[in-house]
Amino acid sequence: MYQRLNLNRKIDKNRLPIWERIDLTRPVKLKCLSCRLRIEPNWRICPQCGTILSEGKPKQAHCIWVNACWEDTDTQTDSMLLEILKDVFAKVFSAFRSINVFLTSDPPDPQQWGDRFTHIGLILDREPVDYLGIASFCPGGVTDRAIVRLDQILNTADRAQLSANQLSNLIANTIVHEIAHTLGLDHSELPADVMNDGLDHRIHSLMPPSFHAEQITQMNYAIHQHQVALQAYLSAEKNPKQK
Repeated sequence: MYQRLNLNRKIDKNRLPIWERIDLTRPVKLKCLSCRLRIEPNWRICPQCGTILSEGKPKQAHCIWVNACWEDTDTQTDSMLLEILKDVFAKVFSAFRSINVFLTSDPPDPQQWGDRFTHIGLILDREPVDYLGIASFCPGGVTDRAIVRLDQILNTADRAQLSANQLSNLIANTIVHEIAHTLGLDHSELPADVMNDGLDHRIHSLMPPSFHAEQITQMNYAIHQHQVALQAYLSAEKNPKQK
């Protein structure tokens, strides 16, 4: 490197020093603190990761309780399901890493959350149905419950002879699909999308669940609006004169 240096080059004495060349009046280039995307000053939500950008807005997460609430089955089935669900929960949590939710498999703390959470029930039932899961749904809004039929997923996996990892993917995609409905997402027409109507085990058993940027933005905005309304309601409860 020292052989490439031109130590004989003359210094330009007329060149301004760097502290005089820096334009301190130029506006700062704003970036999202989460994903470092270049953003505009008037943006409220990052279009890439869904982070709330506006200052002074509610930032509390929305609690989602994923509850394995089936009655006791045989020991072998219980052991197999609990082992698979460890992998399932890891995939579900990963899918929601950019979304402002607090996911838990334990009952929410009543002092912290009260009854302000979404309950996702994982159930086993002998009654046959024609769906893998069902959820309450309000377009662009947050709702409070969904059901995932593990028995139907197990039946589908058995008929299709899915491996343990494929079964884990299918359960995770179904749970994520129903949770997203409770966060205001509608169905997608794209076959490989986690929000496709009627999850196809031939596709959704091959990959863990994930969302694209627009879906992340929509869910974060729904949570944001829900928190605004909730804070207004709680404030009105504390100050009845403001109702």
